[in-house]
Amino acid sequence: MKSKVANIILILVLGALLFTACVDPGTGHDEQAGAGNWELIEITDDEESASEGASENAQQSAGSTEAQTEMPAESASESASESAQKSVEKAADDTDGTASDAWAEEEIPASDAAVVPHGSLFPEGFDPEDIPEYSGKKYVLINDGVPFFSDEDMTVETFEYYSSLDELGRCGTAYANVCRELMPTEKRGDISEIHPTGWRQKRYDGIVDADPPYLYNRSHLIAYKLAGENANIYNLITGTRYFNAEGMTYVEDKVTEYVKNTGNHVLYRVTPVFVDKELLSRGVLMEAKSVEDDRISFCEFVYNVQPGIYIDYSDGYSKIN
Repeated sequence: MKSKVANIILILVLGALLFTACVDPGTGHDEQAGAGNWELIEITDDEESASEGASENAQQSAGSTEAQTEMPAESASESASESAQKSVEKAADDTDGTASDAWAEEEIPASDAAVVPHGSLFPEGFDPEDIPEYSGKKYVLINDGVPFFSDEDMTVETFEYYSSLDELGRCGTAYANVCRELMPTEKRGDISEIHPTGWRQKRYDGIVDADPPYLYNRSHLIAYKLAGENANIYNLITGTRYFNAEGMTYVEDKVTEYVKNTGNHVLYRVTPVFVDKELLSRGVLMEAKSVEDDRISFCEFVYNVQPGIYIDYSDGYSKIN
């Protein structure tokens, strides 16, 4: 009996020892089974942390890359802006007459016309003081209708000159030897970006004969049909509709018809006349003389006026008279 009891106790002790050897004494969980669960949790947490870290790193990296990508573009944009601003400033210098040598060896884009010092083309012998006060006529003869060209001016060589702008940005004399070669072969382009001195546009319904009835035109000194100049700042002044469409047209049409029919040359010079520091021209002196014969000869002053409208020539302000 004692032997049986001893055997039972021995079996229980051995079983306990065996059970203890298979169980984690710290947790009481099956080590093999529990290890998988903890490892999974730990891996999941680590992966989430790693994922967040990777995401943050990726965002930081992307931000850094984006910043690196944007910085050159931003710098390039700023550089382009600065360059554009400098170009605008230079253009302003070239067009407002403040650059003393803006005219030097300058050529108008898409043209063979040269820009020369302001005043250098002014007709020798012409005195603006000889111009009569406006009395209701579109134009008046100057020097008995004889242009101020000299015998030395008579040439068949084609040329086209424009005066640089003065210190107020005003145009000066334009001078060309008009011929078929100088005339345009296509329709006139857009010139709306040009705003000559004295440009204070205003609409006058029932008074100005135009559609729409705006007072001012961008008036070519040398008509486009004669020289083919579009948005040439040295060749455009502020002129009334009446001055541009009715006053200057007669001479322009006569010269155009003559050159097209004969193939000859016509010396053609137009000088805007400003009083003191006024921004709006009082009118223009128009001279024309055919070189090969005497069929064309004009010298007249066309008044920059608009019937029924009062104009302040100091700045271009206008109102119903």
